[in-house]
Amino acid sequence: VPQRCEEDTNTFLWEINQEAPKEYAVLYDAFGKMGSNVEGGNVNQPGSLQQCHSAHSPTFSGQYCQVFLRQESVQYFVGICVPDSCREEDVETLVLYVNRCLQAFSLHNTSQGVLTTFSGGGYSSLNGIRSLSLLWIICGHSTQFSVINNLNYKDWKKTVERSPLYVFAISGPVFLAVDTFLLLGLLSAKTLMSSITRAEDKLSACLVASYIFKRIKVQPLHLFIMCLTIGLISLIKWGPYWFPLIETMMDCKTYWWANILLINNLLPVHEICIPWTWYLSLDFQCYATTPLLLYFYRNRGVFAAVAGGLLLMTTVAGVVITALMQLPVFEPSTTSYNYVLQYYLKPYTRYGPFLIGILTGIHLMTKKDQLLKRWQAALGWLCCLLLMAVLVGLAYVLRETPSYPSVPHALYQGLHRPLWALSVTWIILACEEGYGFIKSFLSWGLWVPLSKISFACYLSHPVFIILYIGLQETPIHYTDLNFMYLFLGHLVLTLVVSYVLTVLVEKPY
Repeated sequence: VPQRCEEDTNTFLWEINQEAPKEYAVLYDAFGKMGSNVEGGNVNQPGSLQQCHSAHSPTFSGQYCQVFLRQESVQYFVGICVPDSCREEDVETLVLYVNRCLQAFSLHNTSQGVLTTFSGGGYSSLNGIRSLSLLWIICGHSTQFSVINNLNYKDWKKTVERSPLYVFAISGPVFLAVDTFLLLGLLSAKTLMSSITRAEDKLSACLVASYIFKRIKVQPLHLFIMCLTIGLISLIKWGPYWFPLIETMMDCKTYWWANILLINNLLPVHEICIPWTWYLSLDFQCYATTPLLLYFYRNRGVFAAVAGGLLLMTTVAGVVITALMQLPVFEPSTTSYNYVLQYYLKPYTRYGPFLIGILTGIHLMTKKDQLLKRWQAALGWLCCLLLMAVLVGLAYVLRETPSYPSVPHALYQGLHRPLWALSVTWIILACEEGYGFIKSFLSWGLWVPLSKISFACYLSHPVFIILYIGLQETPIHYTDLNFMYLFLGHLVLTLVVSYVLTVLVEKPY
C-alpha cells in the first residue's frame, strides 16, 4: 500500500490503543459489527456511514468503505472506516491480508482436518504405517531413555530376554521404524513430480526453491520444542538422575545454530542440542537430494546408474564402518560412542531407505495397471513377512558387540536397512493394488488423525519421558506391566499435547 495510507492507518491503530484516545479514533466505532439474528439472515454489517464521515484528524478524515466477503455459502458485506488517503485497492489489500494472517491462527481453521478419519486420497495405507512406526518409536524410547539414565541395565537385559515383549522393549529393532519413516520419502517424489507435470515438465530453479522451502515448515514447531525443552531443563528441580539432562541444555547454548541449519546430525554426539531432533536434519538432507534425482530421471540410463551407485555406496559404507570399528548391530544402552557418531546418525549410512522410497514414489506415479496372480501376491506377502522376521531375529542373534572385525555383523549392518525398506515397500504396493486383507487395517480411519499429528508426537514425546525420569528419586525397576503402563502414560500425554501443538504452532505456520 502507499506510504501515506500505511502511515495514517498505523496512526489510527496506535491511537485506539491509548488510555484516552483522541476523538478521531471514533473511526473504529463506525466499523460494522456482527448483530443478532444471523441465523434469520441478518448477516450484513453496515456500520455507521455518518459517524465515519464525522471523524477528522490533523492529517486525514474518515472514509467509508464496504468489503464483500463470503464464508462457505453465505455472502455478506462489512462497512469499515479508514483514512481517506487509502484507495479502494489499498483497503482490499489491508483487509484481506490481515484477515488471512488472523485466520492462520484460528482454531476453527487449523483444527479442520486434523481429527478427521477420512484420508482424502490415495496411499491410505501410509497412515497406518506411519502411525504404527511412531508407536514403536515411543515404546522404544520409553525403555531406552530409562536404560540410559536410571534403570539397572544388567537386570533389565536379563529380564527382557525371557519376555515375548523383548522385540519392543529393547531399542535396536525399534529403530527400524526410523527407516520406515525415511522410506516415506516416496511422498516427496510424488509431490515434486506432480509440480513438474504442472510446470510442463520443467524442473526450474524456482520450482526447486519452492520445493525446498516447503520442507522448512517443520522448523517453527522444531524450534518451539527446542526452546520448551531448554526452559523445562533450566527451571525444574530435578532428582538425582538429572545429570545427563543438564548436558542437553549446555549443548543448546553452544550448538543451537546446527538445529536451525538442520545439520545437527553431523556434529559429534555430545554436541547435539535436543538429541532426538537429529532425525529432522537427516530427513531434510535426504529430502534435498530429490530434485537432483528427478533431474537425472529424464535419462533413464543415467538415473539407473546414479541410483544404483548411491544404493551401493550407502550399503558399502555401513559394511566398512562396522567392520573397521567393530560396531555392534544395535546398542540399547548407547554406550558405544562410535556406533552413534560414525554410523547411526549419518546420511551416508542411512540414505538407502530414502532412495528406495524415491524409487517407489516414481513407480507409483508412472505405473501401469498390471495385476498379479493370486499365487504371486501370496508369495510376495510370504517373502515380505519372512524377511522382516529374519531381520528382527538376526538383530538378537548378533546383539553382542564383536571384539574383532566380524563379517556377519558388517553384512547385517550394511544390508538390513535397505532390506527392511524393501519389505515395507511391498506392503505399500500390495495395499495400493488391493492384495491382502492388511490394507483394511492400515487404512483404518483411526490412523488418519494420529498420522496428521505424528510430527508433533515425535518431537514432544521425549519431553514427557525426560520429565518422568528426571524427577525420579530411586532407580526404575523393570517389569513388563510397569513399562506397559509407562508407555501408555507417555502416549496419552503425547497425543493430547501434540494435537494442541499441531493446531497452535505447526498448522498456522
